[in-house]
Order: sequence, then structure tokens, then C-alpha cells
Amino acid sequence: MTRERPALAAARVLAAAAIALAWILPFVGIVMGSLRPYGEIVNGWWRTEELHLSLENYAFVLGGTSIPMLRALWNSFFSSILGAAFPALFGSMAAYALARHWIPLKGPTIAVLLSLMAIPGQMIAIPAFKLLNSLGLLDRFASVILMNTVTALPWIIFFMLNVIKGQDLNIEEAAKIDGASDYWIYARVVMPQSYPSLLSVGILQFVWSWDSFFWPLVCLFDVRKLMATQVVPMLRGQFIQNWGALCAASVLVVSVPVILFVAFQKYYIAGSVGFISDK
Repeated sequence: MTRERPALAAARVLAAAAIALAWILPFVGIVMGSLRPYGEIVNGWWRTEELHLSLENYAFVLGGTSIPMLRALWNSFFSSILGAAFPALFGSMAAYALARHWIPLKGPTIAVLLSLMAIPGQMIAIPAFKLLNSLGLLDRFASVILMNTVTALPWIIFFMLNVIKGQDLNIEEAAKIDGASDYWIYARVVMPQSYPSLLSVGILQFVWSWDSFFWPLVCLFDVRKLMATQVVPMLRGQFIQNWGALCAASVLVVSVPVILFVAFQKYYIAGSVGFISDK
């Protein structure tokens, strides 16, 4: 195996740093817009001739508006936790059944799952709305959680199907010889081996549920139940824009997925490579 040339390695590092800088600069600009008065950033947030930092915009959006952001953040967190836990659980169980049991028309079933991944939510919005209305679930958190679960199941089943197929079958066969049931094997053998991948699925689905705007817009109407992504555009005025409040609300919404990824980065990467490092 030949070593990479120093010049090429340096070029790769510089390219990666440039891409990272291009991604992070807009976020830094929003943070500065949330902390500084509008007059200081109107000619560029990078100008520091005058620098007055304050948390007034955050205090305003969290509790000083007609629709407090604090309640919306809790609504998003609650629905995203359940919107990630349910599809991860049900999807992994379905994947185990498809991977280890004989099921009639298994091939066409998997093909249908793959095709469902290509259907956008807008195509099923009207029938989903009518169904949720007939079930009495509209304007309830259960409707958003249900739609996040249903729309996530195809990709989670397909993802976990490949993970479970790659596991050693001898351990499961040994457990069956000892009289273990399928549920016991799933809970005590399959899931511990799938832990990194399952955690990666949960993190990704949590972020997608947190960032979801379409299904909360379709299902929720009560201002006390609105999600954080719905409240941000409501902070815009008809004639006057409070850019500091908009920036503060945007930072609050974006910070949760960023903090989540930083906290669980080791496990997220482990889901891709198949192990968890002790470092």
C-alpha cells in the first residue's frame, strides 16, 4: 500500500476545510444576528466596530410572543422522540421477520417497500387527512407521530433488513436449540448486535421528525400544539420584520439536531462501520 503524497494530503485537508467553512459560515451569521442589534449587522455581521451581545431575542421568542417558542420546542421534542422510537422498534421487528422467516411473496414485498420510499408525502396528504379525520386524530400529537412512523417504516425496514442479514446466524440457531422463542432471540440476540445501527436509525429519524414541517402543517391547528418549525415563520410581521427574533428562533431549532449529532457522533458512525470504538 503506497503512502499518499504530502501535497495531495494537504490539498484534501484544505478542500475539506473550505467545504466545512462554507457550511458553517451561514450558521455563524444567524447566531450573530440573534445576539447583536440589527443596526450593527445591517452592513455585515462580520463587522466588529461596534459589538454588543445580548440574549434579549432568545428571551423574547421563548416566552415573550403570543406563541411561545418554549412550548413549541417541547412539542417538537415530544413528538420527535416517539416519532423515532416507534418506527425504529416496529421497523426492526419487521426486518427481523423478513430476514429470518419464510414469508409468502417476500421478494415482491421488499420491492413494494423500496417503491414506497420514492413516494412524497404530498401525494398521500389528502387521503391521509381524511383517514386521520375519520379516526378522530386530527389536531392531536398522535397524528403527527403516526405519519412520521408510517412514512419512516419503509427505509428503516430496508436498512435494518441488511443489518440483520449480515449477522452470524449460528448464535440464533444455538438459541433456538436451547428453546428460545423468536421474541427472545429478537430481544436478546439480534438487537444487542444491531445496537449501533438501531441507534443510528433513531438519530436520523429524530432529526427528520424534528425538521418536519409538512405533516404538522396538515395535522395540527391548535396554537398550543404547534411544532417549532411552524412557529418560526409565524414570527414574521406583515410590515416589520424582527430579524433578531427570527435568527434566535432559527438557532434554537437548528441547535437541537446539531447537539444531538455531536453527542452521539460515535454511535452514528458506528452504525455505518459496524462497531463502537472504546476511544
